[in-house]
Amino acid sequence: MSSKGEETKKDVTIRGVDAFLYSRAAEIAKRTGKTMGEVVNEALRLFIDLTEGLRGGLEPVAEGLREAGRRVDYTLSALNPTIISDLGELEVTKEDLEQLGRKVVFQRVKRLSFADDVDAETFERYVALIRECEEVRPPKGVSKLLVLSRCRKVDRLIPPDGGK
Repeated sequence: MSSKGEETKKDVTIRGVDAFLYSRAAEIAKRTGKTMGEVVNEALRLFIDLTEGLRGGLEPVAEGLREAGRRVDYTLSALNPTIISDLGELEVTKEDLEQLGRKVVFQRVKRLSFADDVDAETFERYVALIRECEEVRPPKGVSKLLVLSRCRKVDRLIPPDGGK
């Protein structure tokens, strides 16, 4: 738990970590100048955000597939969201989301805006999570509360008309 905005640190040993995944994460950490602790913390934050933020969306699907016992050569990885991150500015259209065809996590985008052609159904279907963004401008006609339900650590929600 954090107290007064400070993170507490703990040394841990984790057994059973996939060697390939660890190696890939270590390469990324080195390339980005982060420590493995920072990488693991980020992964844990994302896991928690996705698990809590998508509970209503993905868990019933996965559970339904398990219960039905479908023996289809289909991997649940297709349900994993695509992560778009570390951008200065991005405008997303309805066509962008539909062409990708899967849930998206937007993270660490300074100014994220959605074109006004993104309707509530499209937003709800494709936007899994918006995290650690400075400004988010939702599309006109989409409930501010729907947008906020997908936000974690967002500094400002800008009205669709730019505050005019």
